[in-house]
Amino acid sequence: MKPRPEVPPYVLAAQAGGAVRHLCRRMRNGEPASPADLCRTLGALQQLAGDLAHVLPSLQEQLEASLLSGRIGAGETAGEAWDKVADVGHALAQAHASSLVMATELRASQRVLGELASS
Repeated sequence: MKPRPEVPPYVLAAQAGGAVRHLCRRMRNGEPASPADLCRTLGALQQLAGDLAHVLPSLQEQLEASLLSGRIGAGETAGEAWDKVADVGHALAQAHASSLVMATELRASQRVLGELASS
């Protein structure tokens, strides 16, 4: 049996996006869900937001490594390439912060929904 090659990160990200789009369609269709299911869905989305926050810094690290190894930015001056990497890093840092806020707010929503469902 031949070993299966690693799935590229962009494929994993696309699969995660596909799952979220599928969830969105189901929610828009108004499929009934129990309060417990809604609470679990919020919990899973909170986990997803937290996981996304953790992957973003790794993207920046890989981008910097690609620049240092010459895999990107070869057609530009070193200063121009690093400025662009810094711009990407700034945007990723903003996305990281937003993901952390989203995870926190989803956790709060889940807690309140749990209280509401149990009363």
